[in-house]
Amino acid sequence: MTENIKSMFSKMNDETRQEALECLRVEFHQDSTKSIKKNWIIGGRIPEEHQEKIVHIFQNLLRTQIYRVNEIKVNF
Repeated sequence: MTENIKSMFSKMNDETRQEALECLRVEFHQDSTKSIKKNWIIGGRIPEEHQEKIVHIFQNLLRTQIYRVNEIKVNF
């Protein structure tokens, strides 16, 4: 599941990535988005008990990102 999470994170644009890290920080009561990115995402040390929730959060954020991108295309 860790690879799936990493893959979803890599598909996010900068704005969505920052939103994802902030969401994880709040949801799991962490001190720093930097440590989440470094240890959980890049390091692959995502606590197993959080992985299912993270997949759900990332899926929703990616869905929202797609809607935003499509909205921008329509407005041009």
